[in-house]
Amino acid sequence: MLSKNKSKKLISNFIFSILLILLLDKSYGASCCGAGFTIPSIITSDDKAQLAGIYTYSKVHADVLPNGTWRERKQDDHTQIFKLEGAHIIEDRWQAGLSIPFQKRERSGAMADSSTGFGDITAQLGYEYLPDWNYHPYRPKGIGYLSMITPTGRSINESKDGTGIDSRGRGFWGLGLGTILTKNWRHWDANANIEAHQSFPKVVHNARVNGSLHPGRGGSLALGSGYNWKSFRLGGLINWIYEDPINVKGTPASSGNLQRYSNGTMVLSYLLEKNATVSLSYTDQTIFGSPSNTVLSKSITMFFQQRWER
Repeated sequence: MLSKNKSKKLISNFIFSILLILLLDKSYGASCCGAGFTIPSIITSDDKAQLAGIYTYSKVHADVLPNGTWRERKQDDHTQIFKLEGAHIIEDRWQAGLSIPFQKRERSGAMADSSTGFGDITAQLGYEYLPDWNYHPYRPKGIGYLSMITPTGRSINESKDGTGIDSRGRGFWGLGLGTILTKNWRHWDANANIEAHQSFPKVVHNARVNGSLHPGRGGSLALGSGYNWKSFRLGGLINWIYEDPINVKGTPASSGNLQRYSNGTMVLSYLLEKNATVSLSYTDQTIFGSPSNTVLSKSITMFFQQRWER
């Protein structure tokens, strides 16, 4: 049983993480309307549980057409995302995780509008298939995971006014399979996340589409590293994302275009105490890769995570 002091401390840390994401409405942060897969809520340390509060502010920089042409945005279009992410060991090397985003988007200019609501909620089941019990000098720790995304954020094809401002996700049921690899060498660390997923068709009846939407497969590759000194960590991450076209069968029938973009991220973290971390990161989607059929943003994210030891 936990002592009274320890119980109060856990409760206060939990409340603080929630207050953090609710109160930081003047910060600047990460990308808008993600696919819901990419970086999962998985425990990669030796802890039994973790809970994170995340606040992101992102501002649209440019639209990229299917032919690769960039069109820089003249009007302000920004998004705030408040997210709770948690994971818990359920048996030995098995774990379960959940990510719940709430999004507020605002746009100025001739098409000024705003929208609030939940994004796509994602659940994960992970298994540590490659443990690092003997701290091998080269072999990494490996965690495989299965992701399920729920369409709680509607797709752009389901936008009520046709502008897409009320689109807060991909809006499809989907299943993904991936692995995270991590390794530490004294002050340095490295990590990789590889995943592939399949999204499933859905029937849509609105003023724009009367028929069914048929998404395809997608995937992402993230590579990162960091340097640790005292209670600080400075790290970088590049994440490449791809999505198949979304085809419309019905009225009107149409063939979509593939989507491709990359996130470049720098992050500074500070260990507040043994099991609590706060981070500030900057993400830019305009630097790497050859984007296509997407919206590019520049973002800042504030992150607080509490962990509990086994």
